[in-house]
Amino acid sequence: MAAQTRRSSGSDNDNRGAVHELVYQELRQSIMVGTFTPGEKVSLRSLAQQVGTSLTPVRGAVNRLIAEGAFEVLPNRWVMIPSMTEEKFDEIIHWRIRLEMEATHRACSNATRGLIKKIESINKTMHKVVRQGRDRKDLLNENYKFHFTIYRHSKSTILLPMIESLWLQCGPFTYYSLSSPKDLWNAKHHDTIVDALKAGDADRAARAVKSDITSTAKFLKSSGQYTQPRLRRIVD
Repeated sequence: MAAQTRRSSGSDNDNRGAVHELVYQELRQSIMVGTFTPGEKVSLRSLAQQVGTSLTPVRGAVNRLIAEGAFEVLPNRWVMIPSMTEEKFDEIIHWRIRLEMEATHRACSNATRGLIKKIESINKTMHKVVRQGRDRKDLLNENYKFHFTIYRHSKSTILLPMIESLWLQCGPFTYYSLSSPKDLWNAKHHDTIVDALKAGDADRAARAVKSDITSTAKFLKSSGQYTQPRLRRIVD
């Protein structure tokens, strides 16, 4: 009986650990794709409702995200997406370009038919969203899937966490790019990336990633929105 109880306890701990990790990953990805906006304040209770769980795993996930700089602590179980400075924004973009170009370059060497088919499918979905005039917030999710499908094929255990960390810091600000002219989100750079990966042209694919990052960064800098902490969304 004692052995059975210990096995049951171990299983419960494993289940709790799995739930905690899933909650952490869900909140982390939500930040990276712009679900939360700069300056937005959220309570632990509202986050628990969003992910459909209790406060305990949310509290653990939030503590990890605070340590990663994705949230700032506020009183009474509230947290906030940090604001941004021009210097910090420039540095994030600087390293995003370098790391994501390298990841793309490596992924090109590991490109398979499966990878090409997958990113083509994601890119077609992005084109469909733009063409049909659907909720442009869908683009942020598809954009995340497109890039990280490629970066995971770099097969680098060093590059990927660093890229994720940078997306975690700039993801909320990318949300403001949705107010840009449509040509910023026409997926032309993604088309080039797909074609380059098909051709095995790692340099061209990496340059297209740089252009993709740079075009969004230029819009955000010219609009000045990346420095504006806001409490309301700009796209309904």
